[in-house]
Amino acid sequence: KISMPLDPQGHYQGLGLILAPDGTIYASQQTIISKSTDGGQTWEHLKRDPAAFGFNGWLLQVSQEGQLVNVNQDGEEGPVTVWVSSDEGGKWEQICQIDVTPFQKTVVGNSLTRLSDGTLVLPIKRRDQPFYEGTNPTYTFRSSDGGHTFPQRSFLSDYGNEVNITELCPERLLAVIRYQPGPTDQPQTNKTVFLADSVDSGLTWENLRQLTSVHGQCHGAAIGLSGNRIVVAYDHRYPRELGTGRAMISYDNGKSWQDEVYYLCHGDVAGFPRHITLDGREILTFIGS
Repeated sequence: KISMPLDPQGHYQGLGLILAPDGTIYASQQTIISKSTDGGQTWEHLKRDPAAFGFNGWLLQVSQEGQLVNVNQDGEEGPVTVWVSSDEGGKWEQICQIDVTPFQKTVVGNSLTRLSDGTLVLPIKRRDQPFYEGTNPTYTFRSSDGGHTFPQRSFLSDYGNEVNITELCPERLLAVIRYQPGPTDQPQTNKTVFLADSVDSGLTWENLRQLTSVHGQCHGAAIGLSGNRIVVAYDHRYPRELGTGRAMISYDNGKSWQDEVYYLCHGDVAGFPRHITLDGREILTFIGS
């Protein structure tokens, strides 16, 4: 374990971890973007306050050209905009406002995924109805031009929250979904982790299924490894004083999952996990506790 600097304005649910095409790793908090060029062994910490650019946080990715890409939304009724930086977040330029018509209210998801061919995939939740009165359908929006346009959208699932999407191999994606229907006053009784597959780079989604069976296990993120292995780490949130970060493993590309559960961290809260792999064998996980 490597302890990262504590961001005084950060939050354990607001972490990001992305891998650039040249192998550079960026780990983001609220006002610190940490950079590693040696596989995560050592880090350089860049002070980058999103508020200085009018952003409410970081939803980062690195384009095929090596530019940082950030997606920003100011409130549920605000526009979803895309920005790029050529100097690691020092300056930003807006390149897109995503067309979400006919949606009236939207919430941007928790991941911006760059596929091996450079395509960007962004989950966006439609919230035209109040949270507990509608099905909260989530869609994925795709860009094939580096974030300048997102013309393709696909339905992912109902009751989809805090979606993270991982490319397991070319064209094959795995979505990890906080699935939350149910009563308004008992969130600990209706949150679980669901999975969904895409075999066409996010154009369509299928095989929506439940992964965790204990209510209150919710936000998760996946990583694909060699040998048909997949690891999903997730937040076991309730009761708060027993909060943990946990992980499950599949050895058959997500068709079945081992009974053993691994513990990553303990604490009053467990942060949202993020993963990358450099070689298909080792995982680098960024998690708050």
